[in-house]
Amino acid sequence: MAATTLSLFLRRSPTLLSIALMLVTALVAQQTPPISQNLSDRLAFGKSMYLKNEHGGHIAFDAISTDMQNWGRFTILNTPEKANFIADVTSYESGTVTLGGNTSASDDRSAQTGVRRDLSSSSITLKIYDAKTNRELWTGTEKIKSAFKKKTEQDNVVAAAEKLFVRFHDAAEPLGKP
Repeated sequence: MAATTLSLFLRRSPTLLSIALMLVTALVAQQTPPISQNLSDRLAFGKSMYLKNEHGGHIAFDAISTDMQNWGRFTILNTPEKANFIADVTSYESGTVTLGGNTSASDDRSAQTGVRRDLSSSSITLKIYDAKTNRELWTGTEKIKSAFKKKTEQDNVVAAAEKLFVRFHDAAEPLGKP
């Protein structure tokens, strides 16, 4: 019944139908385009970047910093004030073993510290922010392979940092885009 009433109304007043269509067309035309979800489009306006070692050792930060400088896409600045983008590098060490002593309450088993093991895995995180709006544009995390020897662990940190940089590079400059 409602459909027949609507069709009668539309047949009797074609002027209202044309006005309604023009209003809808005008509203659609005035809408702002959506923010690009493509990272290369979001990074297109910026030419400078500030790299910050947010947390952790210098090995991951140095590897990513060297890769960014060698890439040449951004001018790397020493201060964030004039940068278009900020890159936060965060690295967490793998599980550690710490030795401790007893506390004053020796009869309480929970108070005896002894050997503590932290079995959390190590990782590197890279976050890219717009420096003006502080809006996160890209983030990535890479796990670091564990190792027994210190040199092997450092090599694994560098390998994970480079792998993380390649992921950012490929997102910023997709293969299909010149």
